[in-house]
Amino acid sequence: MSNEPLRILAVGAHPDDIEFGCGGILLAEATRGSVISLCICSRGEAGTNGKPDEREAEARKAAKLLEATLEFVDFGGDCHLEISPQNRIAIARQIRVARPEVLLAPTVEPDQHPDHAITGRLCRDAVRLARYGGLEEICDLAPHTVRHHLEYAVTPGAEPPNEGCKIVVDITAQFDRWVELMECHATQLRTRRYVELQTSRSRVLGLAVGVEHAQAVFSTSDWTIRNLSELPGSLRLF
Repeated sequence: MSNEPLRILAVGAHPDDIEFGCGGILLAEATRGSVISLCICSRGEAGTNGKPDEREAEARKAAKLLEATLEFVDFGGDCHLEISPQNRIAIARQIRVARPEVLLAPTVEPDQHPDHAITGRLCRDAVRLARYGGLEEICDLAPHTVRHHLEYAVTPGAEPPNEGCKIVVDITAQFDRWVELMECHATQLRTRRYVELQTSRSRVLGLAVGVEHAQAVFSTSDWTIRNLSELPGSLRLF
């Protein structure tokens, strides 16, 4: 992949997942001129804090900071997401609309909010369906192949135990704006210290690779290169 700006589609189960899980990375991409689309699969209907209209308004405020487009898809509401043909195809439609080179979605690890894992699994399936030219429900849109499908961990328990290809992104330059992005979701900060949780994670990961703050994403498949000179850099400081 060249250093040119990208088309990126980030999918989240709830209105705050994307900002907490990969917001710093998206800010870095926005600075590079990448085109960012967001897709959210509920409005936090079952949440303890915040009504659905508040949660949607917070998500739209965050999208504005990212200069991203935002679409909500209706899967029955928070805590009602399920793996079904209709839901797979709905996300495949979003992929065909956004036509991303990179798809960002939650990991499928079980030790997290079940909606996160379900959304991750739906995205894994939808990436395939988006390529199928004969899929009647979305035949009004041209098939599309995502070049890189990466997953983010909203919480520490969602990080894959067998990391495979872990990609660490230096978000030091975006740190202050990332905090501002997360603080858009004020209803979710009433009783939980989510911002501190995420910034602590980014600090520990950053220290491990020699920067101030970093976020990680995880590849869902192997990568193909033409020669070893295309390998990215790696660090083991400890």
